[in-house]
Amino acid sequence: MYRVLLSGAAGSGKGTIARMLVREFEPFGFNYFAAGDFIRDHIARGTEFGIRAQSFLNKGEHVPDSILNGAILAEMLKAGPRVVLDGYPRNMSQLKMVEEQAPLNLVVELKVPRKVLMDRLSKQLVHPASGRAYNLEVNPPKEEGKDDVTGEPLFKRSVDQLEVARRRLEVYDKTENKVLDYYKKQNKCITLSGESSKAVFESVADVMRRDLVTTTPRTAYA
Repeated sequence: MYRVLLSGAAGSGKGTIARMLVREFEPFGFNYFAAGDFIRDHIARGTEFGIRAQSFLNKGEHVPDSILNGAILAEMLKAGPRVVLDGYPRNMSQLKMVEEQAPLNLVVELKVPRKVLMDRLSKQLVHPASGRAYNLEVNPPKEEGKDDVTGEPLFKRSVDQLEVARRRLEVYDKTENKVLDYYKKQNKCITLSGESSKAVFESVADVMRRDLVTTTPRTAYA
């Protein structure tokens, strides 16, 4: 078993880096699980869970654990024992559930200046129906201006959407620091500058290779 969590604010590049890692470690049987993808899928399908979740996301808030935890943990476990996690767990309640059933081996904190985050978010192209986002510099769509999955048009975020994104950054600062502090005390967390997705990928891949080829327990990261 080997589970990696990428933790970072919206615009930090979690999804891009996670997919790079899954491609690199495919021979080891790694899968990818993103809490955001799970929620967006339910919103797109108009499920009861999706409708309730959207009401919170529209305000830039996290979906409450009372609505989220049971459903998302079960889905996460389906991803298998070797997985790169994007954005879950993100608070102490979620952390407790994950650690009881699927403990994490490595946590990566992505630090990106607020100004850089907002600049990235302002340049993203979004598929409105699913919430999938693309960045022309680091994660461009396969076909210019079109969603990779549906082929439908992509749009820039509106001023209102950017305000929601700004509030999401504030929520992140308030909630996820406790999760990171927990894993730092466990010597399982490394902190990297998220300004270069390629550099982060290479650093995390080095740690994973070292862990996956040795049976010696790691006590701390260099």
